[in-house]
Amino acid sequence: MSIYEETIEEVLRVATEIPLAKSEGDGRIDSAVKEGPFLNDLKRRLLESHSDWEIVISPARAACDVMINQIRINLKLTDCKSSDNSANKPSLFYSMTGITTYPYSSTWNDFFERLQQAKSSGQIKQTRHRPTEYHYLVKNKLTGEVLLKPIFDIHTYVSNPSNDLQINWKHEFAHAEYLCFDENYIAKVKSLLVCLQTSVRMMIERTRKFADADMAELFTRPTSAAEITPDGDTVDYDFLTHSSYL
Repeated sequence: MSIYEETIEEVLRVATEIPLAKSEGDGRIDSAVKEGPFLNDLKRRLLESHSDWEIVISPARAACDVMINQIRINLKLTDCKSSDNSANKPSLFYSMTGITTYPYSSTWNDFFERLQQAKSSGQIKQTRHRPTEYHYLVKNKLTGEVLLKPIFDIHTYVSNPSNDLQINWKHEFAHAEYLCFDENYIAKVKSLLVCLQTSVRMMIERTRKFADADMAELFTRPTSAAEITPDGDTVDYDFLTHSSYL
């Protein structure tokens, strides 16, 4: 058994053993509050059995929540009632290239340009290397079930114009046995990129009217000569101009 396989097996075992208090109120807030203690408990329990393992809990706003033996893991504590926002550009780029220097903040144009640079230097992975893929550690708060998968073993990616990439964890638990075989790896990466591209196109389309609007037009006189005064009365300037009473 490789160190990667042992790590995955042990993280699954220990994560299953960690109890979760029942959720109260807003599930999203509840998850955020409990992720810190869960990670600390996970680290403590793993080190009790594997004192030589390297486990680093990430600071806030890092690309992953924890690194265990160099495996980058994002923790999700969920009730599986809705899809979760499930990606960030550094982790996506890392999963496709193994490169760790991607900046936290960037645009999708930046992301694409860096992929082009990685292609030119032969750094886009052509075969799977699971230890250098972004992993999801997901615990169902209602059932206690645990899922631990790299990003390219996710069954279905969901486009979203506001959040780029979402994953429906209820669906993923239902397809827990799904794996992307090595011969399908490139097609799987392409499907993830197309999902992200679809999100960006949806975002552009939903804001196109505002983006293309002529803001100056809001401050021009109406094409008809009738205007509304501050008192709410309508003044017909054509009538005043041509009236025999003037």
